[in-house]
Amino acid sequence: AVVSTQSTGAQLAAPSTRAQTQLEVMRMEKEELERKAASLEKAKQHYKESWAKALKELISVRERAQQEAKRRLLQEQTLMEHARLRYLGLEEGKVTKEGKEEEKSDRPEIEKKSVTINHESNVNLARLIEERDTLLRTGVYGKDDEVIVELNSKIKSIQLNCD
Repeated sequence: AVVSTQSTGAQLAAPSTRAQTQLEVMRMEKEELERKAASLEKAKQHYKESWAKALKELISVRERAQQEAKRRLLQEQTLMEHARLRYLGLEEGKVTKEGKEEEKSDRPEIEKKSVTINHESNVNLARLIEERDTLLRTGVYGKDDEVIVELNSKIKSIQLNCD
């Protein structure tokens, strides 16, 4: 009877040991899955932060581009206003040349306007050349790009009008 009690105890211990081993394996698998889940959550958070940073940079670039476009528009408007004033000054000069007495009295004023216009033209010419050269130095624009061609055209126009 003693032998049968020992064999029954051994039989009960064997399934218990197998269950313990399976339980330990399952715990290890659970811990591994939890580590993987934590790692994936960390990666997800990193990509979310990277995406948010990229969106902020895009917004910043767009805002800078809009500001630059506004600045260029203002410069062009100023240039057009100077050209209009220059044209009006030239027309005024033609009209005053027709009047003999007015020509003598207005000549110093016309010369002063001409000097002012030439100075403004030189300032605009220098600004346009600097702007063109700066754009070319960035490497973003080439000689055949529309912006550069337009700047070259404006530069030639001012040079021809100053001669």
